Amino acid sequence: MPAARIGREDLQPVLSAHRGNEALVSALEQASRPEQLLSVMGRYIQFNSAFGAGLANLAGEIAARQGLFQDAEEPVRVTADRAAEVASDFFYAAVDEFDDRATPWRDTHRTLAQATLKGLGTFFGYSDRQLNDAVRINDATRTAMQQVWDGYGIGARLEEPRLFSGMGFHTGSEILADQEFVLIDRHLRQRRADLVSSLEALRVPILGQQHNAYYWIRIHTGVEAEHFDAALKGVNNALRFYAGTRPVESVKADILEGFSRFAAVQSGFMTALGEA
Repeated sequence: MPAARIGREDLQPVLSAHRGNEALVSALEQASRPEQLLSVMGRYIQFNSAFGAGLANLAGEIAARQGLFQDAEEPVRVTADRAAEVASDFFYAAVDEFDDRATPWRDTHRTLAQATLKGLGTFFGYSDRQLNDAVRINDATRTAMQQVWDGYGIGARLEEPRLFSGMGFHTGSEILADQEFVLIDRHLRQRRADLVSSLEALRVPILGQQHNAYYWIRIHTGVEAEHFDAALKGVNNALRFYAGTRPVESVKADILEGFSRFAAVQSGFMTALGEA
């Protein structure tokens, strides 16, 4: 009997029905005034801040389950656990969240995102006080952030179904984030080329370092695809080394449920992204 695996074909039904990215494009297109664009980007940046903590939590939860992930082909019992191997494919993305590998100093993606938002304010001529007034984080953003933390299992005891659902949740976040950043970058370059040029040349001081104001967007047009590949490898390693008592097809179903759950969270957030 072939081993259970998850491929892109398993994810396609959810992706085909998903409309969250259409809502993202609509919000960007309707943000014709500076304060509208600042709120759209501010909400998107705030939403993204939830993922680093969630992912680090999930990777730790996976790595701690040595008994759940075992290599049946390893004859030495004490060296047969593969929990760290499974966790590594999820932690791969967390490394970038807390220390971008392409910059010479420790740059968290949160800091880089903050530089982008402050750079937008500078481009539009906003003072810090005016930027505080312009960026309106709505209730839908705060709700979506809590849903992200719930999806990753922060603060919860993760029984098996929720652990595997968290893996699928993260996989969904990576493939949709890759699409999101490509759409944002394309929109800004096509509709607001002057803004992009300005941000690419601008350095924003945060914590004693000068941060490129467009780097956060640019780096995510490629790195999220790498993170998705790693997440897909991770869920398949989880299935490969699963040593629990449930049918492996049930575990696969948990992963796919988490993938669908993230798509719903993202769609809900995007639908309200451009609200007044």
